[in-house]
Amino acid sequence: MEVTAEVLARHMVPLLPQDGTPVLNRVMRVMLSRQLEIQIDPDLYFAARDLLLQTGKIGRLRGQSGQIFLATPNGAQPAPAEPTESWPEARLMQPLRTYLEGAFRRGLDLPADSTSLVQDSSAKGPAKGLWARPDFILVSAMRFKFMPGAQVDVHSFELKTETGCSVLSVHEALAQTRFTHFGHLVWHLPENSKSEARLAEIEDHCGEHGIGLIRMRDPQAKAGCEILVDSVRKSTLPMAIEGFLEARLSAAQKGNLAGVVRGR
Repeated sequence: MEVTAEVLARHMVPLLPQDGTPVLNRVMRVMLSRQLEIQIDPDLYFAARDLLLQTGKIGRLRGQSGQIFLATPNGAQPAPAEPTESWPEARLMQPLRTYLEGAFRRGLDLPADSTSLVQDSSAKGPAKGLWARPDFILVSAMRFKFMPGAQVDVHSFELKTETGCSVLSVHEALAQTRFTHFGHLVWHLPENSKSEARLAEIEDHCGEHGIGLIRMRDPQAKAGCEILVDSVRKSTLPMAIEGFLEARLSAAQKGNLAGVVRGR
């Protein structure tokens, strides 16, 4: 299929958050490239964007590298941000770690002689590349009784606050699977939250792209997290995963992992 400006424009609209949240032009190009599996020429991208601007389907924000947003029926600007949340992302990190080290890890049903570790990777490792730092990673390694070798699985987790999650967040979690086998989006979404209006759309996008969706209903509850969509294993290159772990694990963690893989 030839990718014309008209074709590209048709793919752009569904990728824009329905609530009018702006998306950077460079981020939209990355999303389109991943979806269409081609490099998007800048001139072609801006031709498609201009088509949507002319028809009033999107709006634009100048500055900050340029942003676009889904236009509302009356052409209004995106709604202002909601008040500061009582559960900012930094406060959600420990409840997420507790869940990953507990219920989530138990759900993997790993053998008794396997190993697994949870690492806060939000500020660890190189920052190069778009969306190169998931908030947490979970690495498991196990050997087989009858088959040679070992299996290593790497999960990445992108954490979002109650009002901070959108379709764009799904693509952020998807981009992180450049370095992992499984990608997960974790969303703090309490019961009866106004943000529940976006849940069905985000669930659909997670299912479409093989990204796991974990709903954190109550960070203070023992069973406060629920898996809504299961993650699908990606065929990520071992070399990419090797370099990712090398930059994000401690020497002790790498030694423990290598010991299981080598059967020590």
